[in-house]
Amino acid sequence: MAPSALVVLLGAVALHRAAFGVGLVLGYGAGMAAVLTAAGLVVAQLSDRAQARLDDRLRWARPLRRWTPVLTAALVVLVGAGPALRSALPLYFPS
Repeated sequence: MAPSALVVLLGAVALHRAAFGVGLVLGYGAGMAAVLTAAGLVVAQLSDRAQARLDDRLRWARPLRRWTPVLTAALVVLVGAGPALRSALPLYFPS
């Protein structure tokens, strides 16, 4: 639960309108989910259209396009492994 949702719920309880506070938080969550879903669908549609247009123009970029997801995933794993290892080292090697 986000801190702002907790503030809304505590404010609603203080006003003796807990059900209204729950409704506000649920409505906000549903609206955010709908907006993010719509944005994802728009990006997916635009991506397909752009890929179809650029296929003929940028033949040299096909290998790059094929390897981009793999390279991006490797970058995410490496960037995430840094803080994970940094926080795990004191557990195994206390100073």
